[in-house]
Amino acid sequence: MYTGIILHVCNKMAFVIGSYTMHFFLGRYLSEQQYGVIGTIITIINFEYIFFTDGVRQGMARSISAMKYEEKRLIRLGVLVQLGMIAVFFSGTYFGAPFLAGVLGDISLAPYIRGVACLLPFTGLYSLMLGILNGHKAFGAEAGIGIIYPILKLSVIPAILFVFRDPVIGTEAGFLFAGALTMLLSFWQVFRRKKEFHLYGEKISASEYMRTTLNYLLLFCVSTIMMNLDTLILKSVSGSDELVGYYTGVATFAKVPYFLLTAFYTVALPIVTGNYVAGELEKAREAIRDLTLVIVGLVLPVAAVISAASTHILALFYRPSFRAGGGALSFLSFAIAFLGMTLVFTMVLSAADKKRFIAGLSVGMLLMELMLCPVLTRYASLTGTAAATFLTAGAGMLISAAYTGKVFGAFWTKKHTLLLAGNLAAYVLMFFAFRRITIKNFFLLAGLCALCYLLLAAFAALCLGLVGRLLELLSSKNR
Repeated sequence: MYTGIILHVCNKMAFVIGSYTMHFFLGRYLSEQQYGVIGTIITIINFEYIFFTDGVRQGMARSISAMKYEEKRLIRLGVLVQLGMIAVFFSGTYFGAPFLAGVLGDISLAPYIRGVACLLPFTGLYSLMLGILNGHKAFGAEAGIGIIYPILKLSVIPAILFVFRDPVIGTEAGFLFAGALTMLLSFWQVFRRKKEFHLYGEKISASEYMRTTLNYLLLFCVSTIMMNLDTLILKSVSGSDELVGYYTGVATFAKVPYFLLTAFYTVALPIVTGNYVAGELEKAREAIRDLTLVIVGLVLPVAAVISAASTHILALFYRPSFRAGGGALSFLSFAIAFLGMTLVFTMVLSAADKKRFIAGLSVGMLLMELMLCPVLTRYASLTGTAAATFLTAGAGMLISAAYTGKVFGAFWTKKHTLLLAGNLAAYVLMFFAFRRITIKNFFLLAGLCALCYLLLAAFAALCLGLVGRLLELLSSKNR
């Protein structure tokens, strides 16, 4: 399990580095207004990707890892369903572009929205192939393709500088280039493993496959909508490309913990599913306990450091005017981490086939976001937009964690509590410290943030070691 997590963490680190290199160029090279337009288009891309990426990918992975179905039929069915969804959304996006642009209050976006439609076939098939690799626990191949994709996406930079005068078209061209090549690479990796396919078992029906896929699709729709709806609500409420530009910068940094957490649920799903199907509930609970320990000790500090240093990060990475998003980033970095944790818990619950709970939680979170976000945005602008997601994701995380404990048994231990308390205390210290110091160099800031994180990670390692020894001593005395 840990090998898979390490590989996927490397994958997400490459994604983060590639994405931030691209956004560093876009935020520095373009004006706030141009960056805001690109931010709106990237948000639309993310919305479209919901239906072809994680939901479909996890549905295929779970069906394969259960070792229940005849796999060639399963894959054929998956490809047909995916192509059908691509055709529907391609048509809706391409021909409905003027309507979507009108809803956003900017008809000039219509040609760019048509360009988004051209990305869908490549991304949809690429994601389905990754689901097949994940179901076979081919974490190395899956992560390797994930590392290549953000590198290819950096073609956005030369496309804007040397090929296209319009930066939005250049951005879409870079995404298209990366999607096409990674689709071909993922097809090749799946073809190499065709001898490993499970050739015997039930012939999965279209209705069963769709139920499994739609279950994940609903969950990932809600999570992706929540990570992007706030940007569109801000655009609709404020009508300002400049504010959207600031918020695009905020969202770019806030998603770092989420990218890391995807490595955990990507690996956790096939492992916990296998344990649960085999009736090994204790092993499943141990996996959940260990995963949450690592997350609290090593991922939560990332959100804490970003939140504490938010104003400095935005001002030095982009330009001083981006300080306007400092308060929003302080909220949103934790909000997205909470959302990622909700996904981890719901992925675990999906292994136990808790479809109704997942569907109810997903719909409830979406309704809460839709009610809170416009109100808080009008009240507190950027910061209110982020606060709405913070409250919604926090509620979803607590509810899903409690239900996971009910289904699999208590997984939260004293080690978790100690790590959480230590992170909270450290966050308060960092928050006030960063507001009292002046930093004028981004690399100095990056070094300081890295030092803060390493200290928190060392604290986590020390706590786990000390608590482990104390528990061993207590148990030996009891004996």
